[in-house]
Amino acid sequence: MIRRKAMNWRRVAKSAQALAAHGLLFTFTLLLVLKLDHAVLCSWWIIFAPLCLFHAVTARGRFSLPAPSIPRDRHWAPCHAVVATPLLVAFELLLCIYLESIYVHGFAAVNLKIVFLPLLAFEIIILIDNFRMCRALMPGDEESISDEAIWETLPVSFVG
Repeated sequence: MIRRKAMNWRRVAKSAQALAAHGLLFTFTLLLVLKLDHAVLCSWWIIFAPLCLFHAVTARGRFSLPAPSIPRDRHWAPCHAVVATPLLVAFELLLCIYLESIYVHGFAAVNLKIVFLPLLAFEIIILIDNFRMCRALMPGDEESISDEAIWETLPVSFVG
């Protein structure tokens, strides 16, 4: 027997939010392809507007990256889940400034190394945070935990 969940407004809102987020990503991709193919001659700010709106839609109540389950009574969120949206938006804004200055003025207003600094910082934060999360999953001196329990609390399953 198939059991159906009752539709409520919260589920409808979540579905609408997901539809809006995917629609904005598709719009950005479409505009980017058209701009690179020289079919659209609008500003880079217009091209990147759907991506900024995507971050606004997905940042409601949570951040762009999903947080893993909290292991063994610890009350913390991964640091990279908190800093993801601001660093990605900073990268997108710097990239937009760079591209706009190249295409309009013919010279770079911002050095490309500076444009990629937020992404580099984000990757370093992810690396450090993953080491921190793995250390937090390890049992203490008086505790023991099975390998299966450790794998279940990892944010990403590496088992094929």
